[in-house]
Amino acid sequence: MLKSKFLDAELLAITFEVQRLVKQRRSPTLHLDYQEQWDSLQTRVSKLLSFLSQKCNKIHEAAAMHYLSLVHFVEDQDPLLLANTPFFSSSEYFSRERRLLKQYRQSVLKHQVESKAKEDELLQKQLALEAALKEKEDEGWSFVIVIDEGWVVV
Repeated sequence: MLKSKFLDAELLAITFEVQRLVKQRRSPTLHLDYQEQWDSLQTRVSKLLSFLSQKCNKIHEAAAMHYLSLVHFVEDQDPLLLANTPFFSSSEYFSRERRLLKQYRQSVLKHQVESKAKEDELLQKQLALEAALKEKEDEGWSFVIVIDEGWVVV
């Protein structure tokens, strides 16, 4: 693989070299080797691009060969014949969405059953409490029950 630090360093060096050569052009007199510096920079950039393209082509070639070896491996295996496969009705083939929907429905139904059980339990407790209060009231007791900060049941 190509190292990104190497590429960053090379591109940064090339950028600095271009900036240096452009700044030299602003001076009234140019060095005699100014054209040679541009030529060497151009050679350096073309070598870097050539290296990068060769490296990328090698990586691509290796990936393509790996893919082709996998394809040929699959082709070398015995083909699956439909006559050897069991028949299922189309309703038995479930897509991922159907499985998730089924799981969601099951969890909702389970939650509803649990909620109903809790509701029944609370109703039984309420009925038992009302029966106990009724017994105490019959014995002559009087009660004041405050519910939700403003509702009073006597």
